Amino acid sequence: MDQKKYWQTLGELKQTSEFEKSVENEFAEDLPVELEDGNLLDAKSPRRDFLKYLGFSTAAAMAAASCEMPVKKSIPYLNKPENIVPGISNYFATTFVQEGEAIPVVAKVRDGRPIKIEGNELSPITKGATSARVQASVLNLYDTARLRYPLQFVKSSKSFKEVSSLDAFDKIVSENFANLGGLPVVLLTS
Repeated sequence: MDQKKYWQTLGELKQTSEFEKSVENEFAEDLPVELEDGNLLDAKSPRRDFLKYLGFSTAAAMAAASCEMPVKKSIPYLNKPENIVPGISNYFATTFVQEGEAIPVVAKVRDGRPIKIEGNELSPITKGATSARVQASVLNLYDTARLRYPLQFVKSSKSFKEVSSLDAFDKIVSENFANLGGLPVVLLTS
């Protein structure tokens, strides 16, 4: 079972003398460098050849260094949701709405995070077509500077403070609306 089943040439199979010579002198071709007085630093070599060999050696070193992949550890759910299978995508029909534009889309969601937005092919209006804005809208969902909780303006310190929960924010807003005494309310959003 130690015998080799595949050979590159018939010479390798029959172990001919020509094959043995070629194995001994595997890199027979010399570099195209003209040495003066045996000094490599004063050699007359075309710049193109130098860059060619430098590029090859750099590419070979990069290929050898990038072979090892980093280890990715996955952490299982403590309380797994019913409709989520880790690593399997779900698709949800939704609508992209911005500045008067409403486009029916299908969002590809993996592990609770939207990763791709495509046009809804079942829509008789768009027939699955989208714009670049719609495709890029998934990036808005990953804003790291986005507020996690609402902010309340404090008049005395002229600053904002974070409200602990949405229920607490609803209570603050409803109290302030009750104190307006029937004045009109304007809501400004982006």
